[in-house]
Amino acid sequence: MAASAGEMPPFSAVRVNTPLAFANRLMAAIHAALAGAFISHRALRLLSAASGGGVAVAVAMVLADLTLLFLWALSQAGLWRPVSRAAFPERLLAARRRSELEFPGLDVLVVTADPDKEPPLAVMNTVVSAMALDYPGGRLAVYLSDDAGSPLTLLAARRAYAFARAWVPFCRKYSVQCPWPERYFAGDDDQDADEAAEERQRIKKQYETFKEDIEEACRKGKNSWTNEQRQEHDAYVEIINAGSEDEDEDEDDETAMPLLVYVSREKRRAFPHHFKAGALNALLRVSGLVSNAPYVLVLDCDMSCNSRGSALEAMCFHLDGSPPAPENLAFVQFPQMFHNLSANDIYTNDLRYIFATRWIGLDGLRGPILSGTGFYARRDALYGATPPAATSSPTQDFWSMDAGELARRFGDSGDLVESVRNLHRQQPPPSSETQSRRRHLLPRDATLMASCAYEAGTGWGDESGFMYQSVIEDYFTGYRRIFRRGWTSAYCYPTPPARPPFLGSVPTNLNDVLVQNKRWMSGMLAIGLSTKYSPLACRELLAASVPQAMAVAYFGFAALYAFPALCYATLPQLCFLRGVPLFTAPWLAAAAFASSLLQHLVEVSVARRGLALRAWWNEQRFWMLNAVTGQLFGCVAAVQDMLGVAALDFDLTSKASDGRLYQEGVFDFTGCSALLLPATTLCVLNAVALVWGTWRMVAGGGRGALSPGEMFPQVFLLSYITALSYPLLEGMFLRQDHARVPARITALSVALAAVVLALFG
Repeated sequence: MAASAGEMPPFSAVRVNTPLAFANRLMAAIHAALAGAFISHRALRLLSAASGGGVAVAVAMVLADLTLLFLWALSQAGLWRPVSRAAFPERLLAARRRSELEFPGLDVLVVTADPDKEPPLAVMNTVVSAMALDYPGGRLAVYLSDDAGSPLTLLAARRAYAFARAWVPFCRKYSVQCPWPERYFAGDDDQDADEAAEERQRIKKQYETFKEDIEEACRKGKNSWTNEQRQEHDAYVEIINAGSEDEDEDEDDETAMPLLVYVSREKRRAFPHHFKAGALNALLRVSGLVSNAPYVLVLDCDMSCNSRGSALEAMCFHLDGSPPAPENLAFVQFPQMFHNLSANDIYTNDLRYIFATRWIGLDGLRGPILSGTGFYARRDALYGATPPAATSSPTQDFWSMDAGELARRFGDSGDLVESVRNLHRQQPPPSSETQSRRRHLLPRDATLMASCAYEAGTGWGDESGFMYQSVIEDYFTGYRRIFRRGWTSAYCYPTPPARPPFLGSVPTNLNDVLVQNKRWMSGMLAIGLSTKYSPLACRELLAASVPQAMAVAYFGFAALYAFPALCYATLPQLCFLRGVPLFTAPWLAAAAFASSLLQHLVEVSVARRGLALRAWWNEQRFWMLNAVTGQLFGCVAAVQDMLGVAALDFDLTSKASDGRLYQEGVFDFTGCSALLLPATTLCVLNAVALVWGTWRMVAGGGRGALSPGEMFPQVFLLSYITALSYPLLEGMFLRQDHARVPARITALSVALAAVVLALFG
């Protein structure tokens, strides 16, 4: 499939950002020296002077600092070699016009689970935008997984296909840049506003009708599909063609309508459904029978295509002949970007530290980690194949397996096994007759592929497809299925003013953000602490690239930030009240702290392309808040899972909130429960300790009669934490609106803080 670099110009290029790499390494060396000196001094001084209860405090603080240093060291791998990539789709198109290559098939996999939390209209915008990608229609198929089996979603999919029959040709004819209908008609497109105005108005009226039909159906059928029916329903697969058989006959490969297939896999309470990973594996099997494209694009239901060009850009890397060798390239990851981010992103929903910093650095190693949505992957890599360059003998080649072994791994469907074998064969372009048959005839085993019992006794979820051992299927699959087998990945990050290739929606109230982070943290920590699956225990990954293993491990252990955050949110406060200094080398502590803040500020400013103090402050604040909420509860959930006390759950966040307060930069505490309680309690404890301890110190009533100079580092730390936690204090004691911190959480926080102060203050 790959073209030779000697026959045509490369379709992509990569450049190392040497100045940034040098700056990152210099700052890392300085901070390592300062942090190491500070921890060494603290350990020697405090351990030698402590006695009784002071020993426990000293040990806890040293362990907290070592944990911070450990996590910081792992995180530096993602900064070591930042690179930037460029794709040249015009060269790819030129090569195709010269008949030097053929575009491979592309299957788009879209997953949705709950029509109440994921509105059908938004889901259908994602589906229609994927159908309008700049790619030959005869090679493009879109598969929608509806885990709820909702009649509303099926009806919406049929309406979406009918609208797409007008929308897709319109996008092709006028080179529309934004294939996302809702956003396009809101005025977000780069084309001349006067061009095709009359036809645009006609298409807009069709879209308004389509939109009204779905909204009306949702109103009428709001409570018609019960939770019981969502958990207990048969498998259903439908190739949606809206009665278009006659119209499809004259379409060629370029102008054909993309395929749209609705899949509702069978759900039974007696069978584990494995959340998103299970849905994606069902789509892999169904699509393997229907179109069997060698490449797949995975999209969350709220991650719409914002640019028609991402498919061609991805193929620039997959079909290129320049290093890294395309036969070793498993997937091309695009960043997750969001349309409803506020200018003052108080919840740091933009995930800057991942998509604008760490992934750019990992791209200079063996590539970014699989990120859940917005990636173009080789189907054979997801199936569990080993890249050709990493295959040491024919017996280890995925494609050399006999029929019995393939049936054991993929199930007893002969058609599916044959589709797996066909992936490594050079397939001619499908004829128009074949394309027409695929559009209207459902393969006989298609419904079987979506049944509960099909996976029993097979390798699905372990040896093949997305892996089941974690609720974080993307992280686990990317590391175990792809990097461990020798595959690499590439990162295609759009440089402004280029259009973001995909735009999703972020949760806009604090509870949903914390619930989402808890799920991520618990799933990744369960992997990090596993003796079987931990990245730091994976010999293949360590042998391929130690920095890559460190970067993968960082996310596996990130939830451990909860421990040092808890230590720094309690011990300095209680020691301050008792007049016990914890920072006996204040200038060394200040230097280490300042170097950490400076490194973070540089990261944020480089990503934002300018000094970004407000974004830096928001990230500082949310790091502290998340550490004692999402990460803390993630640790608890991961430990419970390891002990077999409770299984990790897949908590779905709502995409239906209006987000008004978030857009105004005001914390929305609606729905917050016990998840917020540690943060509010520690916030009250810190504020009381600051006020009470300062008064006692100034009045000379502190134990030990220490001078203000000796206690200044703790005064500064408590003041800094108070400034960071001001939104919590405001939400508990100053605000009176409906989105304030719930009164029961405030009352319980005050009571718990009072108990801690009475016992230890």
